[in-house]
Amino acid sequence: MSKRSVLASLLGAARGLGAAALVPRLLPMVLGPQRDLGSEELGPYLGGGGDARVREMSPGLSEREGQVMEWDRAEEAERTWRWLQGLPARFEDVETASDDGTRLAGHALACCPGSARWLVFAHGYHDNWRAGLTYARRFCEAGFNLLLVDLRAHGASGGDWVGCGWLDRRDLVAWARWAAARAGEGASVVLMGISMGAASCLMACGEKDLPPQVRACVADSGYSDFLRVAEVVVGTGSLGTPLVPAHPMLDVARRRLARVPGGYDLALARPADALARTRVPVLLVHGEGDAVVPVSMARELAAAGTGHELMTFAGAGHCCAVFADPGRYWDGVLGFVGCWA
Repeated sequence: MSKRSVLASLLGAARGLGAAALVPRLLPMVLGPQRDLGSEELGPYLGGGGDARVREMSPGLSEREGQVMEWDRAEEAERTWRWLQGLPARFEDVETASDDGTRLAGHALACCPGSARWLVFAHGYHDNWRAGLTYARRFCEAGFNLLLVDLRAHGASGGDWVGCGWLDRRDLVAWARWAAARAGEGASVVLMGISMGAASCLMACGEKDLPPQVRACVADSGYSDFLRVAEVVVGTGSLGTPLVPAHPMLDVARRRLARVPGGYDLALARPADALARTRVPVLLVHGEGDAVVPVSMARELAAAGTGHELMTFAGAGHCCAVFADPGRYWDGVLGFVGCWA
């Protein structure tokens, strides 16, 4: 039985069981280490399961709109495959450590060895570094070297608990230092993430010791407040899980996670607070059909602080704007990055 099936069964059982009894079983599955992340060579979006992922994340699309998005996804997969095969360099396994000693795994590609520009990319929940392959070719062609990381408690990185952006903010500060040191003089670093990775990048931007070489941040489908988006997911079943009351389930989970070794308070995962104090220029990208992270959260993020930019894409679901209108997406993203990095 798959992890999602087990989780669905347990959530379904929540209708008849007390949250206090169920949370100890659910919490390690949901926020414990996420290792069974598949082996798609091109990642979860460009790999063989990409069409199903795009359809699942964009439930409001018409049949024709869905077909166009699938065609765009397939075309990018083919181009990315050809690009990877033609590269003289290959991804190298690299690592660093976070403040708390957690070992972090990354995958670096010096595809532009004469350039001091680096992209640091962070994937979403229950994915791994290969999710960054959706964006890798375009950034390489724009003159960036690539560092695609496994977030803590994902893939090859250590960590006992998924960070939800709060723990990961310090990890991304460490990776930004790594990239700046690797690039050397004239280093120019861009942070980019999708979903939870986007939230992690946004929170890193609020850290006082983020290296000054970080020139810009692109956040695709990021949330403003983890607990609020968890209420949406649990209360609506937007990730395919059975409908259960968000409370007291989340309240019990929050208290328990705060008490376990290595745990933390989920209420601290609020990227909106970080954006109110960041010096880093931020571009927010969001699909208007996102049923996981409502587009209202992107507008809330854009209003936090000053100078942040927002692009929305009609009909696109969670992390699917890149396939909804690739031309507009990349004109916007690379145009923004080019102004700062």
